[in-house]
Order: sequence, then C-alpha cells, then structure tokens
Amino acid sequence: MRVAVLIAAVLGLSLVAVGVGAAQAPPTVTVTVTESTLTVGATAPLPAGPTRFEFVNADGGEPEITVGALRPGVTVAAFSTTLRRSPDAAIELVHIDGGASMSPSQGRRVVTMNLRPSSTYVAINIAGDNPQQWEITPFSTSDQANGASPPAADARVRMIDLRFLGAKTLPRNGVVRFENAGWAPHFALAVPLRRNAKQRAIVRAFRRNADRPLARMVDFSRSLEVQSLITRGAVSYNEIRFPRRGRYVMVCFFEGHNSQGMYKFVRVR
Repeated sequence: MRVAVLIAAVLGLSLVAVGVGAAQAPPTVTVTVTESTLTVGATAPLPAGPTRFEFVNADGGEPEITVGALRPGVTVAAFSTTLRRSPDAAIELVHIDGGASMSPSQGRRVVTMNLRPSSTYVAINIAGDNPQQWEITPFSTSDQANGASPPAADARVRMIDLRFLGAKTLPRNGVVRFENAGWAPHFALAVPLRRNAKQRAIVRAFRRNADRPLARMVDFSRSLEVQSLITRGAVSYNEIRFPRRGRYVMVCFFEGHNSQGMYKFVRVR
C-alpha cells in the first residue's frame, strides 16, 4: 500500500511539473527605432498569440510607436495614404494592439500584445507633427498559434467607455495589464500629484480643460505613458518602472476624454 501511494505521489508531481512547463513564455520581437528608421525584427510571418515586443530607442530620440493589425480588406498602401492625409481617419482602418512612447533617457520599453492570426500588421513611429515623415514598417502573422501565455500581471486596469476600472495601486516596477473593453480608443498617462494637491481641484481642472491650474497641481515633467493608444478588444501587458512612489492620477486625453471623466487617482508603491 505504501509503495502504491508513493508511486501515485511521484506520478502526481511529474504531471504537475509537465503542466508547469507547458506554459511557454511569449516570443520576443525587437523593434528598433531611430529618427529616420523603424525596423521590426521579423522576416517571416509571426505565429499568433502573446508576443513580447522590445522597443529600442537607438538614438536617444522621443519615439511614439504604435502597433496594429490592418482591418480585413485594407492594404498597407491604402493605410499609408490615409495616414499621411488624415491620421484620425486612419484609426478606423486598424486594430491598434499597443505600442510605446519613450523619452530620450529611455533606452527600451517592453510590451506584450496578443497578436491576431492571419493578419497584416504595421508598426508606426508617429513622433513629430508631420505625418509625411512618419516611418511605417509592415509585418504579418500566420494562422498558427505560438502556444505562449501572457506574463503574470501585478495590476489590472480596464478601460470601459469613459472610465478606468480596476487597480487602485500600481507597482513601481512591474507588469500592468490594460484592456480596452469600451467603444472608443484610449490611452493612459500617469501623472504624479504635487505636494498638497487636492483631488477635487484636479477634477475641476480636468473637466474644464484648465491647463494652468492643472500644471500647478500635477507634474507633467515626471509623467509616464503607462498604456499607449489601443482600440476596442486590445489587451497589453506593460513592463513599467515609475520614477518614484506616491500619488498619481491616470488620465486619457484622447479626443477630450479627460473632460468627460476619464481619470482615476492611484497610488504607486
């Protein structure tokens, strides 16, 4: 009897070990950006599923990289033409799954996105005011799944319509999962509150788009884009490192969403 129990226990441990090992880490794709180039390290179609994008700021610029899948029937040429003429109209042609904005001091950012199968993707550096100079690099996905699992999240935030729901505390150094479960595109900027700043006064400033009073209460020079612009259904796992702990306000300024109540006060610990 004891022998049988021992064998069963060993087999059970073996099955647990196999189960643990079956969860594969997402494959990594490196996206290197300079002032005039944008290179995606994928020469063949990528398998669909969770994929870790490492964005490398190669020349100390201020890149703003967006990654998205073209909607069915949209070609790279048609998307590029629309983007050059009307960036707002181009948003309707693509499922935006994630991206990264970096300051000159940031050498890299890492974001894990769930790539869609059998899709044509574009990576775009939208830094600067002239769409004619924006770099666009296409890549594609196959109909195969990579079998990977997304990273464990230290905090979760859902963006639904004009609200941030979920975590009230964010890790100073960790992974934050963002999901756009609403109808509109959103992004999230985390801005530290100045000493003695009152939440009610900040809310009034957001509602009125009062830039000067707002600048006296929050420190935009230390802000961090914790989630780039994503569209409905997208989920991103952002590896984030805040400059400091403390009180922050998370806000979406896209199309004036701040004035419609899209902000949330959080603590970074």
